[in-house]
Amino acid sequence: MKRNSSVTPHQAADISVLDHTYCIIMAGGRGERFWPLNTHNMPKPFLKILGAKTMIQLTVERVAKLVPLDHIYIVLGKSHVDIARDQLPDLSLNNFLVEPEGRDTAPCIGFAAISLLEIDPQAIMIVLPADHFIPDTESFHKTALYGADIASKGDYLVTIGIKPDRPETGYGYINAGEIIFSSNHQACYAVTKFVEKPDAEHAQLYLEKGNYFWNAGMFIWKVKTVLAGIAEHMPDLYKGLLAIQTFKADRNEELFVEIYSNLVRKSIDYGLMEKAQNVVMVLGEFTWDDVGTWSSLLRLKELDLNGNYCSGDTVCIDARNSLVCSEGLKVGVIGLSNVVIVASCDGVLVCNAERAQEVREIARLAGERKDSK
Repeated sequence: MKRNSSVTPHQAADISVLDHTYCIIMAGGRGERFWPLNTHNMPKPFLKILGAKTMIQLTVERVAKLVPLDHIYIVLGKSHVDIARDQLPDLSLNNFLVEPEGRDTAPCIGFAAISLLEIDPQAIMIVLPADHFIPDTESFHKTALYGADIASKGDYLVTIGIKPDRPETGYGYINAGEIIFSSNHQACYAVTKFVEKPDAEHAQLYLEKGNYFWNAGMFIWKVKTVLAGIAEHMPDLYKGLLAIQTFKADRNEELFVEIYSNLVRKSIDYGLMEKAQNVVMVLGEFTWDDVGTWSSLLRLKELDLNGNYCSGDTVCIDARNSLVCSEGLKVGVIGLSNVVIVASCDGVLVCNAERAQEVREIARLAGERKDSK
């Protein structure tokens, strides 16, 4: 198999690791905080939030410089396969792992692991969300390869932590302990604990302490290691995955759908990472943002002299520190500050920028009203 020519031997301690390294991109999330642009038929990974390319196109482009295209797998829902294939024409149909329905990240990752085990029992998985902002590709590759090398050397569940630059309350945190490996100015830490999204006071404390890192939701491990962890800490999920493996091999699609729909709905953080004793963290020394809300674009995009980010057919007068986006509609804003305004044919959102996390509730309520008509 031909390795991507952009990856050179000095980038990993053991270049043979790359022959068994695969990138699993999770694209099953709904991304409801980007309503009204994101809908059931057009979830967040398939939106052009950051520019001319969609989030999933940017993610695949990033990892295609790390592993061959046939080592990239997208986990997504059945209703989004057509749009994914349209946006990612270089990937074959076999590179799409289709979930009958979304059951959160633990079943998603377990499904990918059990599928990859059949392809390469020695596989190392780099698990990534489809919708993150990582402009520093070279540093990302360095971190990912270091993590893959750590994973190849033992039964470690490797997670990537990001050094915080602000007291962020919208992210979970990883408390890093002692350094257990170090090489070429890179370090791998024992993980003391995971912390859920904190209040402002605790977020400030974590920033000051210096040994708390943002949980980026990116993981690296051997496929056998993560399956062993699921077997130990999520035995019901593991039984379901074994059943899926059997029925998929028999091409019994009906039973596959039935089993999958009964898998526990739980995140990999809750189900495995917070319980396992073999979790380690490598520091991701690259620019990162999870692009979780509309207001996050005010950190990532070039702003005008008044601190605004505007796109589409918009006119702003005396507006400050606001995001105004329009898709197919004319939008005018006068005398407002610290607001998010997004307009499309599917709806109009107006909210305080500090409450952009709550847009998911608007999306849910709007969806319920549409379904009731």
